[in-house]
Amino acid sequence: MKDRNEILKRKIEGYLKKEQLFKNDEHKKLEKSFLTKSRKNFTVANLLFNISEKEDIRKLLNLASDFEMYDCVIIVSYYAMYTSSLAALAKLGYKSKSHAATIVVLKYNFVKDKKLEIKDIHKLMKAYNLSEQLITKLIQTKTKRETAQYDATPLITREMAKTSLDDADEFITKIEEILG
Repeated sequence: MKDRNEILKRKIEGYLKKEQLFKNDEHKKLEKSFLTKSRKNFTVANLLFNISEKEDIRKLLNLASDFEMYDCVIIVSYYAMYTSSLAALAKLGYKSKSHAATIVVLKYNFVKDKKLEIKDIHKLMKAYNLSEQLITKLIQTKTKRETAQYDATPLITREMAKTSLDDADEFITKIEEILG
């Protein structure tokens, strides 16, 4: 455990040197703004899920009956989780420009005190990896509309979107409890 914490501490120092992470008490002022933004992102993810699920909402919005946005639900759920992570970092006086740095600071400062469990960090990492996969796929197929249309979306299922949404809600709630 001591070795793990020492490794994490060195990684944090490296992120500070590379200016992917900043430490300043002024950043503490951002905590509430990040939490508010996190809940707003979660609300948007939930709305996108409900639009994808409910025919009456799609009809009201004049959308096709088979219109769904499960990929967007996953991406926005991830950013809701990530923004709540930035709130946790802000409470410590950190501001991050790196998803990896954010995860390391969370592990170092919150997992060791059992405020967050490693499974909570894994939820964030899982959502991040899935979102990165989607973004990479989009970039790769940007100029190939047909491929993007038929190849990208089958990877996204309703279950993946629902899991991301549930994980985001649980993760954000946990961060809110920690920050109290």
